[in-house]
Amino acid sequence: MSARTTIAVLCCLAALVSGCGQGAGASNASAAAPSPGGDDCCPADAAAAKAPPETPRIETHIPDVVLTDQDGKTHRFYTDLVKDKLVLVNSIYTTCAGTCPMQTTVFAGAQHRLRKRVGKDVTMISITLDPDTDTPEKLKAFAERYNAHEGWYFLTGPKPDVTTVLQAMDLWSADPGDHLPLCSVGNDKTGVWMKVLNLGSPDEIVKKLDAVSKIDPSKAFGH
Repeated sequence: MSARTTIAVLCCLAALVSGCGQGAGASNASAAAPSPGGDDCCPADAAAAKAPPETPRIETHIPDVVLTDQDGKTHRFYTDLVKDKLVLVNSIYTTCAGTCPMQTTVFAGAQHRLRKRVGKDVTMISITLDPDTDTPEKLKAFAERYNAHEGWYFLTGPKPDVTTVLQAMDLWSADPGDHLPLCSVGNDKTGVWMKVLNLGSPDEIVKKLDAVSKIDPSKAFGH
């Protein structure tokens, strides 16, 4: 991980502690309020940022492009993996020497805590930031290191399609080495999503998923 990304991660950690962004009572779901520290809180060149971490938002358009999982099976991203589900999504790449192993360990712990819900009402998705390198075979080997079970998909595909999905999930970075350790947590039935720092404990991720599942957008956003 580069020094620039390290600084960005520390800034985002500080933002979480100091309350960067609005809470669930935000009145505008389409655009989060700027953070107290301005754009330097989580630099745009480190990762696209439509909303600060832990600011709920409404996601109205999720791409339905076809991507391929670690077993070589193809899936329409929205129709097959997201529709009507609670969803955890992060971005990784198999040659990552930075936060990817830690992020994936956190997801593995969340998978263990969610148990039989994964693959039923919960979908877990890890999307490669380096589709030119990460073939299904490489993602399979990577997934096996973390004991990924059914319902946790490691996705790759044509770079334009992968980029489209990562941008929609607010997890894209032009340089994989500069990506921030964030995951997107969503409830497709209500359209409520939030970004969460993906370096904490698995219990924290599961709590955020449960919190998102209980947010009523008509009350939280005044719609």
